[in-house]
Amino acid sequence: MGADDYRRKLADFLATQPMTKDVSYEQVVQARSREELGISSLSMILVLLNYISEYTNDTVTLRPEWVPRLVDIDGIVSVLREIDA
Repeated sequence: MGADDYRRKLADFLATQPMTKDVSYEQVVQARSREELGISSLSMILVLLNYISEYTNDTVTLRPEWVPRLVDIDGIVSVLREIDA
């Protein structure tokens, strides 16, 4: 899957989360950072934990080295790719 596919996957997943349900695909494509989307660092961690639970049945655990990468959209996409791998 390419970066654009992962941006779509991110947007689709954000739409399922109560704290990010109003974030659209268009916003994800245009944004460079999660802050531009109005997503706090805590909300991003919770979204990531929910993503891990849904897509890996909790076989992956949150890694501290991912946290700094959750600031910008490209970093978030790279973390999702790592989780899916």
